[in-house]
Amino acid sequence: MTHAAPAPEEQEFWLFIQNEPLPAAEELQKNMFRLDACFRLNLSGAPELAPEHVLEGEYLDEEGESQLDVFWVMETDDARQAFKRDRAALQQIGSRTKMLRFILEDECALGHVFAMIHAILEHRDGLLVIPDGRGNIILEQKQALDFLNREIREGMAED
Repeated sequence: MTHAAPAPEEQEFWLFIQNEPLPAAEELQKNMFRLDACFRLNLSGAPELAPEHVLEGEYLDEEGESQLDVFWVMETDDARQAFKRDRAALQQIGSRTKMLRFILEDECALGHVFAMIHAILEHRDGLLVIPDGRGNIILEQKQALDFLNREIREGMAED
């Protein structure tokens, strides 16, 4: 699976799901909060309609007070166009033709992005791709949920 590489200072995660609307922000927030009560998604309505594709969240302390604002980009692409020259990728993507590109300019948003991807995968069959200079890491839905859950738990243990 090949695609334009992110800028060196940015980290990307690609999520391939079927082409249907994402769960509403309120539903995503509920699932993110269940994973870790420190995650708040500052969005209402459909995530795909966020202005400039920029999503915003906050890290909360034990009292629910905001400690840190975080931002990330979520772009939506048609996977069939993005990978039209890569038959193997198209075969692996299958009917999951909506490509969500999560782009981090700030590593502080990583927990929010992982929690949001996890929340989406709880509702949609998906394929998570982690672009890497040595080759892409590709995780089917169950593997992706396990990976994300482990990463979120480890992130909580570090705090």
